[in-house]
Amino acid sequence: MEGEICNEYKRRVLSIQSHVVSGYVGNKAAVFPLQLLGFDVDIINSVDFSNHTGYPNGWEGSVMDGDTLLKMVDGLERNGLLLSDFPEGEEEFCGKDGDGARIGRIGNVLTGYIGSESFLHSVVTVVQKLKALNPKCRYVCDPVLGDRGKFYVPPELVDIYKKEVLPLADVITPNQFEIEQLTGIDIQTIADAQNACRILHNLGVSLVLITSIIFPGTEINDPIDNTMVEK
Repeated sequence: MEGEICNEYKRRVLSIQSHVVSGYVGNKAAVFPLQLLGFDVDIINSVDFSNHTGYPNGWEGSVMDGDTLLKMVDGLERNGLLLSDFPEGEEEFCGKDGDGARIGRIGNVLTGYIGSESFLHSVVTVVQKLKALNPKCRYVCDPVLGDRGKFYVPPELVDIYKKEVLPLADVITPNQFEIEQLTGIDIQTIADAQNACRILHNLGVSLVLITSIIFPGTEINDPIDNTMVEK
């Protein structure tokens, strides 16, 4: 019982990502697999689109603003949904910190597609709040910016990621285009990729996983392993 109680925060995820009507990206791709793995997932949709933004004829839908995100999290907090809630008599296992205060119940934050500057600023505020409530809370950041030389989001987000988001992230999962934007390195070789990872480590990220790379002289469909570098 003790191990089960102590693992509650480890098994709860706040997933802040996109939602699309057609297709499987963002929360539609992440939530169900996480649930199958035994995680409880709290879901916030950063955008609500007809389809993902890579389609040639565009998309329709709405983008959540930063104030709305903060209000939603405030609603969770007012109702005690950000704090651990263990059965009476079992709090001493790990439901309280050293001062007897209840700790945060969210042990993992996952962010993906973010469609506005205000929303990304508010994500920083939310992650800071959750880490203050639970210092063991892990932040996994997919810095969705674009792919193959094309931005899917406002380019102004790059600077916010570098200055505000990455210092909070424990894990980051950029593709080649995204890590090039975040580091300024044009990745032509494995050594370039490793150097880019080190720059992100210096910003505070412990684990960097580059999800896709196309090197000069290779075909797009050529199999290339993911590149992962841990501090």
